[in-house]
Amino acid sequence: VFHSGVEILDKEFNFGGHEYNFTGVFCVEPKVGPPGVVFKETILVGFTTKTDQEINQVIQTLSKEFTGDSYTLLTRNCNHFSSEMAYRLTGSRPPAWINRAAKLGTMFPCVVPQGWVEPPSAEDEDMVRDRETLLPRQ
Repeated sequence: VFHSGVEILDKEFNFGGHEYNFTGVFCVEPKVGPPGVVFKETILVGFTTKTDQEINQVIQTLSKEFTGDSYTLLTRNCNHFSSEMAYRLTGSRPPAWINRAAKLGTMFPCVVPQGWVEPPSAEDEDMVRDRETLLPRQ
């Protein structure tokens, strides 16, 4: 199973999950990755002709589209995000093998936990209780 991000403007952009309806997009130092991830290799997908302003607009748009609560391990993960970001910036996508494990998991949903295929329900009582204990009281 691979993790991926997109390096541009001296930053690496990634996507990860959490239970809230705000962005799951974050940036880290290039080639470092989030905790628990070990850098393996850089794959050049292409170059962009977009201006810094256009690049920032793509990042802002993706940040709204890729919310933390929409993350799933198999159908909307960091590799899906990286593919979409690379495509919007360069018109090219990374090699499909990067997300092959997720693709195989979706082909056999009966052998993986449901939460890997679809995000948990917003009505999940445990999530509501957890969220209420994490949010500051007004």
